[in-house]
Amino acid sequence: MPKNIEEFIVPEKKRSIRDIPIPDGRKKIDRYTGVHIKKNPEPTHVVHGDDNDLPPTQDSTPKGPANKFPRRRLWGFGILGLLIVVFAVLSFFNGATLSYVPKTTNLTFSNEAYSAYKTGDKAPLYSIVKISVDDGVEVPVSGEKQVSRKASGQIVVYNNDTTTSQRLIATTRFETTDGLVYRIEDPIVIPGKKTVNGKTEPGSIEVTVYADEAGENYNTGLSDFTLPGLKGSSKYDTIYARSKTPMSGGFVGVEKVVSDSTLAKTKDELETSLRSKLVAEATAQVPDDLILIPSLSSFSFEDLPQSAASSQNNVIINRRGNLNGVMFKKSDLSKQLAIKKISLSDEDVVGIKDFSSLSFSFIGTPPANILLADEINFMVSGSATLVWKTDEVSLKSDLVGKKKGDMPSILNNYPTIESASATIRPFWSRSFPDLASLIEIKEIPVQ
Repeated sequence: MPKNIEEFIVPEKKRSIRDIPIPDGRKKIDRYTGVHIKKNPEPTHVVHGDDNDLPPTQDSTPKGPANKFPRRRLWGFGILGLLIVVFAVLSFFNGATLSYVPKTTNLTFSNEAYSAYKTGDKAPLYSIVKISVDDGVEVPVSGEKQVSRKASGQIVVYNNDTTTSQRLIATTRFETTDGLVYRIEDPIVIPGKKTVNGKTEPGSIEVTVYADEAGENYNTGLSDFTLPGLKGSSKYDTIYARSKTPMSGGFVGVEKVVSDSTLAKTKDELETSLRSKLVAEATAQVPDDLILIPSLSSFSFEDLPQSAASSQNNVIINRRGNLNGVMFKKSDLSKQLAIKKISLSDEDVVGIKDFSSLSFSFIGTPPANILLADEINFMVSGSATLVWKTDEVSLKSDLVGKKKGDMPSILNNYPTIESASATIRPFWSRSFPDLASLIEIKEIPVQ
C-alpha cells in the first residue's frame, strides 16, 4: 500500500523550558562536595579497543571553593590548641607580687648624748671586735748599728675558773712547754666563763706578750702557756694561754738602720694605711645585722722587726695595727637613737636607712682601754631617715587565698606600710594564690 509522504517526515519536537541549557554560573552546586550537578548527565560510553584510544583521564579532585573548608577547619583547630597551651602555661606560672613603700620619717640630731653598755639589761648593748693587720714599706738605709730586740707575739688568755673575771697585773709571766718566759706589758682582765647553748665556754682575751730576754732563741712557733705565778693554786690549771701568732723579732747584733726623719715619716704613712685596712677588714667580718662605728673604736700600733728588701741599700719597715672595734646591732641602735625624737611602741621595729649620714664621737676623754670598759658615752649629730620594718611573713599569711579587692582592709592592719600595689598571675586571676610560697613581698627602697 503506498505510503503518504507525511509518514516519512518526523514531526518537529516541541521545545519546553526543560530543554533550555542552564548557564554554568547558575548550575546547581552540591552543598557537600562543591561539584556542579548536571541536569541531564550524559550516559557513559564504554569503548572497546586499545587503551590508547581512551580519552584522557580528568582530575576528579574538587576545584575552587571545595578546598577552602578543610583548611579553615585546620586553622581553627590550630588557633584553639595554641590558646589552650598559652592558658595552661600562664596558669602553671601562677603567683603574686606585692610591692610596698614602708613608713618613714626624718630624724635630726644635734650632739645628743647617749650611753651604751657592754652587758646588762640596759640598751643599747655593744660588743667589741678585735682585728690586727700588718703592713710594711721599703725605704733606703742610712747606716748600721748594734741592736738588741726582744721577740713578741699574740696569745689568747683563757679563764675557765669561775664566772667572775680575773685580773692579771702588768709583767705577768707566761711560760711555754720549753721553759721560755714571755710577759705582758699592761694589766688585763679576763672575762669569766659562761654557758652557751648548754655548754660551758671559758672567757678569753687576746694580748701581746714580749720575751723575757732579747735574742733569736725566743723566736718560736705556736705553743701552750702556763702562768708560773699561779702554781700551787687551783687556778694554775684553769687559767692558761695559747699562741695566736708565732713569736718573732728577737735579735741581737748589727742591723741596717734608716734615718730618724725617714723612720718617723714611714711610721705615719703606715698608721694611715693600717687604719683604712683595719676598718675595711673589720667591716667585712661584721655580720649584716651589726654595724661597726670606727669613731667609737680604739686603734693601737706597734713596731715589728724590719725585714730585708730586694736591694741591699733598702730595708722594709714593718708595723702592726690593732683595732678594738665597737659594734651595735642595727635595730637596737636605731631604736635607741629614735626613741628620744619620736614616740615608739615596744612592738615597733625600725632601722636607720644610712648610718653614714650620722657622726659619732666620745663625750669627754675616750676610755683608756675600751676592752676593759663596761660603758661608753657618746654624742650623735646629723640627719637620717628612719624606716619602719614590716612583718612580711605575717603579711603573706594574711594574703593567702584572699581576693585582690580585700587588700586595702588587710593593709589596714599594717600601719608600717605607707602604700602598696599587687600583681597577680595569671592576669585573669582575681585572688592571691592559696600557697604563701607563691606570694612575693618586695619592699620598695626609700629614696
